[in-house]
Amino acid sequence: MEKVRIAVIGCGGISAAHINGILAEPRAELVYCVDIDEEKARARAEKCGAKVATDYRSILDEVDAVDICTPPHLHAEMTVAAAEAGKHVLCEKIMAIDLDQAEAMIEATDKAGVVFMIAFVLRYRREFMLLNEICRSGRLGQIHQAYAQTSMMLGIPPQKWRQSVETFPMGCFLSHGCHYVDQLIWNVGEITEAASFGNAFTFHEWIPGGDDTSVAIFRHKNGAVSAYCESWATPYPMTRLRIDVYGKDGSARVEYLPDARRVVEVCDKSGWNRVWEFDPNKKELMDVFGGAKDMHGQISHFVECILDKKQPTTHGREGIKAMQVILAATEAEKTGRIVNVQEFLAARARR
Repeated sequence: MEKVRIAVIGCGGISAAHINGILAEPRAELVYCVDIDEEKARARAEKCGAKVATDYRSILDEVDAVDICTPPHLHAEMTVAAAEAGKHVLCEKIMAIDLDQAEAMIEATDKAGVVFMIAFVLRYRREFMLLNEICRSGRLGQIHQAYAQTSMMLGIPPQKWRQSVETFPMGCFLSHGCHYVDQLIWNVGEITEAASFGNAFTFHEWIPGGDDTSVAIFRHKNGAVSAYCESWATPYPMTRLRIDVYGKDGSARVEYLPDARRVVEVCDKSGWNRVWEFDPNKKELMDVFGGAKDMHGQISHFVECILDKKQPTTHGREGIKAMQVILAATEAEKTGRIVNVQEFLAARARR
């Protein structure tokens, strides 16, 4: 069976999940773990039998694809370089630090004719796929409202790259909230208007580029309204992730519970009913690094797109949509008015 040879670039925290996904995919082979810190790369590679490198450009001839897990200020440079070398790209969110870089990534990968996929991993987890199936099935009737909420304690001090405006000109809304804005777009529909409020309560000295707490409201093209609420400054682990979708005929939610269970529930005339549950106590659901096997669906889709020569569900053109909405919402906070997303983008294009 043909295997896609992959190099993971960047061996920080998120790379463990990516590596696990590659190891679980029979059509993929992890060839390299790459990091400028050789010890980090070696620590990952030793668990999976991969080779070690410190310069990603030096190994591009030996792989078919790269999985970019570096800080976001490096995404554009690495994506463009990989594309120009004819390599397929899976890139962690947020796809870039600004829209100019994001557009350059799309242009370069389109020109090279390679697969370009953004790691909106929630779209490939069973619980969120089931929520989307429910929303699209018509079971809820006309959707009129949705809500996404998550919280975590980022850790003090945060990684060094988060502590500079040059390498991290953002906060929780753009960096992590993109997951949840993408979910709102995916499940409810295109967002046309946005507004937000944010502040830095705990990390104002550590993350000068943005907020650690953010709330946003959105209007969708179909008339529905939605909200997003997140904080990096809550003194407990990220256990309360929750997305609710409300329709004329019913409601549905995904929720991550404090005991690490994950559930999908649907409400109809009979009340709330649990239709799916993840049990973290089942060892077969956990990976070699100790976390849930969350990444395999995403890696499997990436590999499938390469082998079948098709566009991924979360192509860069999808990844940029969440960025556009969040930056429009951020503009709304600056100006004190609701911002139309398309008008915001048109004004940017005229500059």
